[in-house]
Amino acid sequence: MIASSFVVALAVLLSAPSPSGPLSPAPEPPEAGEPAPWPGFDDAADRTFLYEVARHLYRWYLDERDVAPEINRNEFVFWVREDRRALDEGDKSRFAEITLPRLGVQVLVKASDYEIPELDLHVASVGFKIVNVARVAPAEDPPADARVVVVPWPEMRDHLFRTRNAIRPPAGLLRERMRSAARKEIAHELEHRGLPMPEGEQVVHLAPLSPVANEAWVFWETGRLLIRFSADIDLASPALWAHEELAVDLFDIDTQVVVSLDEAAGSNAYLTRDQVGRVLYNAIVLGQRLVLDPPPDAKAPAVEPPAVPER
Repeated sequence: MIASSFVVALAVLLSAPSPSGPLSPAPEPPEAGEPAPWPGFDDAADRTFLYEVARHLYRWYLDERDVAPEINRNEFVFWVREDRRALDEGDKSRFAEITLPRLGVQVLVKASDYEIPELDLHVASVGFKIVNVARVAPAEDPPADARVVVVPWPEMRDHLFRTRNAIRPPAGLLRERMRSAARKEIAHELEHRGLPMPEGEQVVHLAPLSPVANEAWVFWETGRLLIRFSADIDLASPALWAHEELAVDLFDIDTQVVVSLDEAAGSNAYLTRDQVGRVLYNAIVLGQRLVLDPPPDAKAPAVEPPAVPER
């Protein structure tokens, strides 16, 4: 079957209203010698944003063994701190690290803000977006520069349960652009492998989009291929499609699936069965089923229609 390199990343989460409320108490002013509060800190520690991050983890990473220890707790804790990394000259992007210490999960988020002079393009994301999720050792004591945000565990648990199937599917122009991009990538891959297009109707499934991740997944049912689109620009931005700044990764579910990533240590060309299962759940169960080649009279709308209400 089809095979190609793949960058492991799972970040298709869903958008729904999140509980609002005050943040945890603001930290004391920094002492002499400590760095000043960084721009955007409140955005990364915003309660609504953290609820969306938690929902992403709930859908893509957490399972029963993660949730069980929290059942008897009264609080759910986040640590939020700036990730101060070296950037290219002129790059104003910001990074933050969000840790769920009791679960041993760490999330890296990025607010892109830089120029691509050769394209005369300003790359800027709308708020912070998830770029990586990693397992870390559970911890009790937060870093000195972290803000501790505490929410009631019963509130978090009820929110995750209530919104577990809430989705925002690609719609209008964006859906047609994704359909076209999927068709293009499949054709390129088949040409590269010297394979003909399979006979019959070509069906793809589009996973729901995320308000906190600039990526989307497509499952080509006929060819048993996962396609991941990602970018530093928001997927709905016309500039992204005009300049073709969309990264594409392919994954063959027949040849690039393992039980443990230790089986292919040092390679990012594989996913575990659990990871593939979560992608397929989002794409097939919660996503949209589309025919790759629409009927001749089916045309993309001239303007973007109103967003489809979440279900």
